[in-house]
Amino acid sequence: MKKSFIFASVLFCSTVATGSNLITNISINETKKEAITVTINVSSNGKPVKGALIRITSAGMPIGSATSDDFGKAMIAFPTYGNQLVQIQVMHSLYKDQKMSDIVLVNGKTFDFILKSKTESVDEITTESEEKINKIEDKTIKSEDKTTQHEKDAEKYSTEKEESAKTQEQLTKEKAEAVRLAEEKNKTAEAKKAEAEKKQAEADKKLEEAQKAKEENGTQISEDAKRREEEAKQRDIEAQERQKVLENSQLQNAKSADEKAKKEAEEAQKGQSKEISEAEKKAKEAEEKAKEEKKAAEKKEELAKEKSDKEKSALKEEEKKEEKIAEEKKEAEKEAKEAEKEAKEAEKDIKEAEKDAKEAEKEKAAAAELKEKLAKYDEEQKEIDDTRKEYKKDQKKLDDKIKKGKKLDKLKEEQDKLDEKGKKLDEKQDKLDDKRKKALKKAN
Repeated sequence: MKKSFIFASVLFCSTVATGSNLITNISINETKKEAITVTINVSSNGKPVKGALIRITSAGMPIGSATSDDFGKAMIAFPTYGNQLVQIQVMHSLYKDQKMSDIVLVNGKTFDFILKSKTESVDEITTESEEKINKIEDKTIKSEDKTTQHEKDAEKYSTEKEESAKTQEQLTKEKAEAVRLAEEKNKTAEAKKAEAEKKQAEADKKLEEAQKAKEENGTQISEDAKRREEEAKQRDIEAQERQKVLENSQLQNAKSADEKAKKEAEEAQKGQSKEISEAEKKAKEAEEKAKEEKKAAEKKEELAKEKSDKEKSALKEEEKKEEKIAEEKKEAEKEAKEAEKEAKEAEKDIKEAEKDAKEAEKEKAAAAELKEKLAKYDEEQKEIDDTRKEYKKDQKKLDDKIKKGKKLDKLKEEQDKLDEKGKKLDEKQDKLDDKRKKALKKAN
């Protein structure tokens, strides 16, 4: 049985914790620690799984890793363990990953994992192949039946084609009369529609001028807000980077051990898919033989179908011609009704255009008022931006001092004061942004 041993300083060593009061998000728990060993048992369908990668993590960091042996077992030892919650993950390329979360390890305890296969077994592949062959043989019989049906269909389509041609001549005459009536009514509707379009164009021009002014104001607000949001994100990233400088060195040892276990699991899994590949190859050969037998029956069906399809296609062409003539007649009648409706709508559009012109004048006045307010807010924004530049300079100086690692206690107090200054500056920015939003909302 393979064993894996690893020690990770999850709670950080005392020299780091006492040397700096700047680290505020790491707590040191005074819990009793003891050496423990746990066993992981991995199986699937009642059989052990060899070569599975087992990884135990705490707070997202690996603290123990191993590979299952021929019996599907792996033993992982911890020289010190403080009863913290952990997650156990089991991974194998031929099976779906499994995990247990928020687990407290107990010395001597065995944790059982039952994996579900990603691929089929040899027996399943053989059974599935036999089912496919039976289906192919069934299709061969059905193909012969279809050949007979296609021959009957060819005779039926030929008779129906002749009947369709007789109907087309009568529909052509009726369509011509409907087209003549539609043309007369269209002339009346076009004259009224032209008048409505002229008045609407005048109203649209006024509305466009007002909308353009409003969009210019909105674009300025959106760009300024986006810039300030990006600056705030950058400050957060810089603060996180300072924190990572003090944390990264603690994770390297655990990562190295985890990579070693991962390589061992990959080596153990390389040859396990060979038997499945061979079973798939045999099944494929049997299926190919059945397909060849089916191919001969399909060839005969194809010849009969070609004849049937040819007659069916000719029938469809005649039916399409008949449908087209009927549809054209229907469209001509519909166009006449639409022409009457459009004449009434054109009169209504004339009134709406006059109403739109009045609304455009109102929006133009509102846009001018908004522009005046935004100019005042821009002056307030300049004061905030100037203060922000001074804040960034102070932060950069403090960052340089922190990197030197001297007098961190004092530097933390300076950082707290600077953070409070930044917070007040953000609050002032938020109030100004609210005023801009209210002004824009009122104008809309």
